[in-house]
Parts: sequence; C-alpha cells; structure tokens
Amino acid sequence: MKLFKNFTLIVSLFGLIFLSACGGGGDHVHEDDHTEEEGHSENALSVELSERQMAAVGIEIGQFSYLPLKNTVKANGMLELPPQKKADISALVAGQVSEINVIEGDRVQAGQVLATIEDPGIIDMQQNFIEASEQREYLQQDYERKKRLRDEGVGSAREFQESASRYRSNEARISGLRSKLELLGLNPEQVMEGEIRSRVPVRSPLEGFVRVVEVNTGSYITPGDHMFEVVDNSELHIDLMVYERDLHRVKEGQSLYFRYSNQPTSELYKGEIFAVGKAFEQNPKAVRVHAHLMEKQSNLLPGMYVEAMIVTDEETVLSLPEEAVVSDGGQSYIFMVEEEGGHVEMEEASDSGEQEHHGMHLRAVPVVTGTSEEGYVEIRLLEEIAAESQVITKGAFFVLSEMRKGEGGHDH
Repeated sequence: MKLFKNFTLIVSLFGLIFLSACGGGGDHVHEDDHTEEEGHSENALSVELSERQMAAVGIEIGQFSYLPLKNTVKANGMLELPPQKKADISALVAGQVSEINVIEGDRVQAGQVLATIEDPGIIDMQQNFIEASEQREYLQQDYERKKRLRDEGVGSAREFQESASRYRSNEARISGLRSKLELLGLNPEQVMEGEIRSRVPVRSPLEGFVRVVEVNTGSYITPGDHMFEVVDNSELHIDLMVYERDLHRVKEGQSLYFRYSNQPTSELYKGEIFAVGKAFEQNPKAVRVHAHLMEKQSNLLPGMYVEAMIVTDEETVLSLPEEAVVSDGGQSYIFMVEEEGGHVEMEEASDSGEQEHHGMHLRAVPVVTGTSEEGYVEIRLLEEIAAESQVITKGAFFVLSEMRKGEGGHDH
C-alpha cells in the first residue's frame, strides 16, 4: 500500500510538470502573436506603389505651399485683354473675297495680309485719281493766269473765282483719292505710273493670333462687314467681380492667387491688382477689379473663367491641395515620399512576365487640417517634416486604398 501511494505521488508530480510546460509554451506563442500584430500595425501606415500604378490613376507629387488661406477675399471673373490688344478687322471697300491666307489660330505679324478683296469699283477709284491728277497742271495754270489778269485790272473777278473754285476742288479730290488708295493699301505713285490693280489687301493692324475668321472665299462683303478678329495675348489680365461687403478690404497693389475653371492640375497662378473700379455693376452689384499676371503662361487664353483669392494680409499658412488629404478612422493623413527609385513587386507581374517595377515608398503622416479655400487646405503637422519634402498632392485616396489593401494581405 505504501508503495502504491509513492507511485501515485510520482505520477502526480510528472503531471504537474507537464501542465506547467504546456502553459509556458502557450504564453510564449501569445507574445509572438502580439509582437507580429504590432509590426503589422506599423506597416499599415506605409505602402509601396509602382510608377505604372501612379501614372494609371493620375497621382501627382509636389511640395507644401505657403498660402494666405485665413486672410483672403474670394472673387470670380475671367481673363481679358485690354482694348488696344484686340482688333476687329472689317472691310473698307465693297467687293468679293478672292483669297484668304490664314485660319483660326495662326500667328500673324502687324501688316501681314490676311485676305484680298476684288471689285470693279477699285479700278474706277484709281482711274479717277489719275484723271484728277492729269487735270491739275491745266487747272493750276488757268488759275494763275486769271489771278494775274485780275491783279492787273484786266480780267473778270467772276472768271477768276470760277477758276479758283475748279482748281481747289480738283486739289481736294486728288487729296481724298490719294488717302483712299493709301488706306486700301495701294501706292498712289505706282497708280500714276499705270499700275492699276483690281484687288486690295486686308492687313492685320497688330501682332498676335487669329481668333475668328468670319468670311469664305467668294463671299461678297460691304464696308463695315466683320472679317477677322486678331488678339495679342501678351497683356492678358484678370477681370474680377468683388462684392460690396468685401470692397473695403481690396486695394491696388495687393497680391492674389488664382486658377482657371476645369484646370487639370492643382497649380495656382499669381497676380497683382493694378486698378479697382469706381462704379458698381448692377447685375450683379459688384465692382470690377483688374489684376496683372505675374508670370506669363502659354496655356491661359482670353475668356477663361477664374477663381481667385485676393490677399488682404501677408500671413501665410502651410497648405496642400484638398486631394492630398484623406481621412481614416477620424484621423487626417497626408502621404510623404520616403524612398524613390526602388523596386516594387507586382502580383499581376506573373501574368505579364514582368518581375518588378520602379516605384516609391509612401508613408502616411497624421495631420490636422484647418481653413480651406479654393481647393487648398491648411495643414498642421503633428510631427516634424522638412518643408521641402516630397508629398502626394493628388490621388491620396487611391494611396489610402492601396495601403488598406496591403493591410488585408497581412491577415492572410
């Protein structure tokens, strides 16, 4: 009996040791799982994207901007040209359009021939000029002879007056016909030499681009009919409408930032106010404000609608386009480029035979957002980041989706 009790005690001790060993092993596995979970959470704040992925969805990379989002006046308007930089070209003489040398969008120089007009009336005008010029010598000699006779008391005063009238009328006719010929682009001296032309050129009065062509070859036009419009975009400026409630905050010399409607990028252009209107427009009741463009931009054209922020205070804040910020779980994030030029393995690469693509490593950075104006939002950083850091400025939502997709992959 005593031997049986000792055997039972030994078996019990072995059982306790075995259970203790199993329990310790379970705690170790749980700790490893916890460590792996923490590592997974950290990896979930970053993602790697290939250049092909980024190009496919239009992801853009840029830097922070410093904009006066808190101290601005919003205004809408359009890009305009001063009157002296626009030319409506009309016909000066009736006739048929025999030739057109330009199309819409062509660049032209001042004095360049845009079209030609032909008509028998052009020939008649030159003939009349020659006839009047040929009569000049006879009428002048007759006038001088009768003036001399009158001065000597021999000639009739009436005959002198008639001769003087015919001479002066002819001189006025010659002068008028000469001016008409020059206005039509014909050389009076060449006409006197017998070079009679049936066509006259229509020339551009300024250098610029042909904006409108309103005639066809063979069209018959009369004086004043509109034929072309030529514009010189070198002095393009902004016309904005500022409402009465904001007018006291706007003055000459202030800077502004603007972008045009349907702009494909988030880029802002800079301008400066050079004139503030002195009267209200009735519909809507607002004052017209004019601003220069600070930088020449080839993609800006007259008539484009713009949205502007007039700077009323020089205080600026760190900002990014709204498309650069995403919200997840109540927290706002931006994505910073940490590595560029690495390699990213693609799941679909096996189908195409490709192994890897150059790409970027992006890290989610938590931020707090502030004032939002004209597509830009104030950014308050929660960690120190260099102002020149490269960040995603467009397509952050896609980056977030890819980051969450990668998070799901770790669970498997």
